[in-house]
Amino acid sequence: MLGSHTRGALGPDTMADPPAVETRFMSLCPSIRRRPALAAVIALALALALSLLAPVLMPVASWAAAGDAGRLLFILDASASMATKAQGKPRMEIARTVLSDLIADLPAGIEVGLLAYGHRKKDDCRDVEQLVALGPLDRKALTEKLSNLTPRGKAPLAGALRAAAEGLREHAGETTIVLVSDSAERCGGDPCALVKELKASGLRFTLQVVGFGVAAKERTRLECIAAAGGGAYFPAKNAADLAGAIRKAVAPTAEAVGRLTVRALRDGQPLGAWYDLYAGETPRGPGQPPLASHPIADQGEVIRLVPGTYDLVVREREETATPTLTFTGLRVAAGETIEQVADFSGGDLMVKALRNRRPFNAWYQVLRAGEATAGTDEPVASGPIGIEGATIELLPGTYDLVIQNQEDLGEAVRRFTDIPIEAGKSVQKTGEFAGGTLRVIARKGGLPVKARFEISSPGAAGAEPQRIGADSIADAGERIGLPPGTYDLRIRNMEDPGDAVIDFPGVVVEAARTVERRADF
Repeated sequence: MLGSHTRGALGPDTMADPPAVETRFMSLCPSIRRRPALAAVIALALALALSLLAPVLMPVASWAAAGDAGRLLFILDASASMATKAQGKPRMEIARTVLSDLIADLPAGIEVGLLAYGHRKKDDCRDVEQLVALGPLDRKALTEKLSNLTPRGKAPLAGALRAAAEGLREHAGETTIVLVSDSAERCGGDPCALVKELKASGLRFTLQVVGFGVAAKERTRLECIAAAGGGAYFPAKNAADLAGAIRKAVAPTAEAVGRLTVRALRDGQPLGAWYDLYAGETPRGPGQPPLASHPIADQGEVIRLVPGTYDLVVREREETATPTLTFTGLRVAAGETIEQVADFSGGDLMVKALRNRRPFNAWYQVLRAGEATAGTDEPVASGPIGIEGATIELLPGTYDLVIQNQEDLGEAVRRFTDIPIEAGKSVQKTGEFAGGTLRVIARKGGLPVKARFEISSPGAAGAEPQRIGADSIADAGERIGLPPGTYDLRIRNMEDPGDAVIDFPGVVVEAARTVERRADF
């Protein structure tokens, strides 16, 4: 309990205020009240320590609330001087760790790129490489590229800035460039003059410069670059300084983020679901990776986002084959929080099938909306419809329904499209069919003969007949269900091919009636 009280008492608002620290410290430690001089000294020391640690302890939410850039390009110095140690570790190792931590905290929807120089050859002033092109945040690619950087060569800072500028010409809008370097130009260029030239050309960017262990004589040149780029210079001597400096470099030039809160429920209880987030209002191809993907905790997930429009897909479990709910066109504004609840509570689709106004056995398929006529082989649900009908529990959404008549030959189906299903509600659909019966009998000499029937639907003038079905004929004959219409019947003697066939053209089948045809061989 003391830990939680202390965290609340010495919060960010009091870190740099010694009187406030003293007051809160005295309230937490009554025994010190009798020695005010000692309390004042301790409070002053605490305030100083906390103020120094503030950039490191500052939570992501605090600098994100001030804003996250919609487009960030990091330029990292990987020249030989970055192998110099700070607090026992190479500067490059520290920079990799700090940048990787920052990248893990960036909001979804942001665009990020990475460029490095001096990491491939010892004496090459053209050693500039775009490691990750400016585009949707790809944390894995960025951290992998960072982990493979080894300081080797020179520092063509002007060349790196020129390469960065060329990449920015493909992007409209403002970009924040964050340069992390421990030295000034080492290849004879004039980066300060170059930045002024780029700004004058109309290229939209802000250049923030983080100097890591920079010598006093070189600091002025880096400050010139920052000033020319409309940004600021942030000095850093160690890992803690660097973490705070880079976060400060990102925050002031950024656009305020919004937040999307996602919860998943079933019957009012939290559900262990999973979300995928995509950029909205843009076509999404198959296999396109999401901007963010994460399990949803019982209390929900808060996703920090740069302002924009997003599509959210929530699935019941991490596996992609599980049921999903999709929410499109979610608009996130700066400084605002919107909430989306994915309710996996089922609604009911109640299905009945009638033949000549009487219940009968049929088959159903439920498909996602738009797929009823698409020939898909992946229904959401399928099964038999009994005399009592069928009740299908479905996730909220819009569906198509196909009911197939299995008692009659032919493609007798009823289709229902765009059926809305809401949690806790029921929708009823009835497939009504009409059907008649064709009874066929085969005899030879008055006795049953092994035979087979073939039924086809006469085609239009000049067209081939459409075969409806065929089967063997039992001794007692066969009763064949058919939709009302006109058919051609052929009965074939299977015992004596010499008797060939007997044809019955133009057999008319009427609803709820039976018509009989007998073949005597």
